[in-house]
Amino acid sequence: MKFDFKRILIINLGGLGDILLSTPALKAIRQAYPKAIIELLVVPYLYNYARGINGVDKVYVWYKKPCPVSLLKNLVVLLKLRQRRFDLAVNMRTLVSLRGARAMGFLLWLINPGLKVGRDTCGRGGFLDIKIPESDWGEKYERDYDLETAASLGAQIVSREVVFVLSQTDRLQVDEILNRELINPNWPIIGIHPGGEPSRRWPRENFVELIKRLKNRGDFNFVVTGDKRERGLAKFLVAKSKIRVINLAGRLSISQLAALIERCCLYITNDTGPMHIAASLNVSTVAIFGPGSLVRYDPRNISNRCKVVYHKHECAPCNKKRCARLNCLKEISVEEVFNAASLLLAA
Repeated sequence: MKFDFKRILIINLGGLGDILLSTPALKAIRQAYPKAIIELLVVPYLYNYARGINGVDKVYVWYKKPCPVSLLKNLVVLLKLRQRRFDLAVNMRTLVSLRGARAMGFLLWLINPGLKVGRDTCGRGGFLDIKIPESDWGEKYERDYDLETAASLGAQIVSREVVFVLSQTDRLQVDEILNRELINPNWPIIGIHPGGEPSRRWPRENFVELIKRLKNRGDFNFVVTGDKRERGLAKFLVAKSKIRVINLAGRLSISQLAALIERCCLYITNDTGPMHIAASLNVSTVAIFGPGSLVRYDPRNISNRCKVVYHKHECAPCNKKRCARLNCLKEISVEEVFNAASLLLAA
């Protein structure tokens, strides 16, 4: 069934991986409604990246932190969105709790679109007009839920490919950064991403030992990535590895990070947004999985150059931000990750 949408709002308040995996669905919606104005609501740190997504006409920012300044900014955005008189609003994220579902329902009620569409996670989406059923942890890949949403709006699914679009400017900027860091041009680059949600971080001491073992395997440039909050973690790896490691944590935009990952012969990462970037660029990747949903976020769905290191635990998957035990990650040995990395380096 095809609709006559002239103004479409896509709401995706998830992380980098969630936005990236939704791009095939955004492309399908754009192809189905080429004359429509498509606008996107995202969290602040994804604003610049979202502006570069093909087919998106305008991007708004929604602040999750409950402080007076954020509430005022959200009120201004909310008034703008309501004035836009959208024919359609789509929530492209899981409703992880009743509280979150009520908040999304209230947001959509205030925006007042003609049609409300989105995930009906465990029946929490009663406020939606078109519901896409899913369970808390999902039975399929995250991208495919978004594509199912697009199909419910009459879009034809021509391609499921997840592509991170890089510009030559991004590549040249990364080249300049690496040159300033006096990288050895004759050695390949191994990227290390030790951060992410605290509950999804493999122990930092393990990353140190892994770097040392990889260095014994051959000559490599080691580059640590992360955001501003992870600078301290990156500094720990640089100090304890006792070999030259370049720290680029907090120094790259999302597009520059992708350009750096493209340069890597190997990228070793926790379950994070950069993991999905590496997979979308088909870069050899070791993904260290802990409490995240492997069914929903397995990077091997979009790349055959990924190795996933994972120990199944009865308490996983879970949505904890922090975990005192972290057994699902602590039980993953340096040997396992090193072996996965060695297989990819030898391929």
